[in-house]
Amino acid sequence: MSQVVILKKGKFPKVIEIIEQEKHNFKFLRGALADQVNYRCCVGLLLSHFGWDGHGCCTKNFQQADEKLEEIVSINDQWYIAAINDESQSYDEVVERLERDGREPSN
Repeated sequence: MSQVVILKKGKFPKVIEIIEQEKHNFKFLRGALADQVNYRCCVGLLLSHFGWDGHGCCTKNFQQADEKLEEIVSINDQWYIAAINDESQSYDEVVERLERDGREPSN
């Protein structure tokens, strides 16, 4: 049995990979990083991937997760992802948009 590896090009391949990996662990949310139990927006989902427990933005685990997230995506791009999230109805919609909008310009 062989495994097929799909290389995603563009600006957000690692972000897309994490969303695809983690989206089954959370319920989609707009307008906030986290709310109630297991709801996350895409940025909240990314932070949770790096260890955030979803409770507050002044916690040690939030700060550590935020530092790790900034290693793969800038603050400006996090705002961009949040804007896409808040215009979407699901993680899949966000991924589709990131794939489309994050393509490298052709020469």
